[in-house]
Amino acid sequence: MGTQAKLVVESPFFNVSPNIVSTLDSNAKFSHRSSLRFQTVTTRRRVSLSTATAAAATTTPPVPPPPPIQDEQRKPPDLQSLIRRFWKVAVPYWSSDDKVQARLQLAAVFALTLGTTGISVGFSFLGRDFYNALANKDQEQFTKQLLYYLAGFAGGIPFFVLRDYAREKLSLRWRSWMTSYYMERYLKNKTFYKIQSQSTIDNPDQRIVDDLSSFTGTALSFSLTLFNAAIDLISFSNILFGIYPPLFGVLLAYSLGGTALSVFLGKGLVSLNFLQEKKEADFRYGLVRVRENAESIAFYGGEENEMQLLLSRFRSAFENLNVRRP
Repeated sequence: MGTQAKLVVESPFFNVSPNIVSTLDSNAKFSHRSSLRFQTVTTRRRVSLSTATAAAATTTPPVPPPPPIQDEQRKPPDLQSLIRRFWKVAVPYWSSDDKVQARLQLAAVFALTLGTTGISVGFSFLGRDFYNALANKDQEQFTKQLLYYLAGFAGGIPFFVLRDYAREKLSLRWRSWMTSYYMERYLKNKTFYKIQSQSTIDNPDQRIVDDLSSFTGTALSFSLTLFNAAIDLISFSNILFGIYPPLFGVLLAYSLGGTALSVFLGKGLVSLNFLQEKKEADFRYGLVRVRENAESIAFYGGEENEMQLLLSRFRSAFENLNVRRP
């Protein structure tokens, strides 16, 4: 650097005194020494920092994260745990601010269910008289029972439609409240970030959208089905027992045996259906990811990698139902 300073100063295009030349030369030498000294100190600091980091890494090795729970390790809950979870999820709505309208609509649905059960019992008697008149070839009685049948259909069918409408309306009302409730909990205290970082729940978006809708609809349908089955059992048992008592016993044993067999054969379908919904949600999330990152994927030419990832997730969802399990 000193030589370059001298060459510039001694150029014929400048007229500078020798004192300035010596001053520039000494300044250039000082700056060069300072630069070397600074580089030496920086190098020493880097060496000491890397040594300390290596020593820390040697003394305290990183603890590997716990392995995630595999899907195959999930076990279906027992009946007591299932009832407790159902109660914990279902009860808050019926004690919320919307409890008055919810309870009134639920009472209306159960009342309509009772009405439809009574209409079904009435249809059974109409059917008996109608087929008796047809077997006896009684034209007058046949015409009379036919008119009764038509009047029964005209007056009874609206009750069935109204019952289904009230049930679906209550299901939508329940779902609307639960969606707002769980969205508030999901976004409160950064819960969404904790779920994503700790991987405690897979696909929370699918659980809020699909599972809440399925829960409300299935809970109401299942409750009304149990209620309707109990009422039908009480209502039609008297009819069957009056016709032929041994037939009533055979039908009762048949229904109980069919229910037990269905529970035994369908027990494994619970976990299988859970895994299927999870894998379908993973596949749907992959498609959404491609849509949200379309520009980056197109810019870097990542179509092939995304295609392999999507096919892998779809294959996992397909094989979940297609492959036989031991």
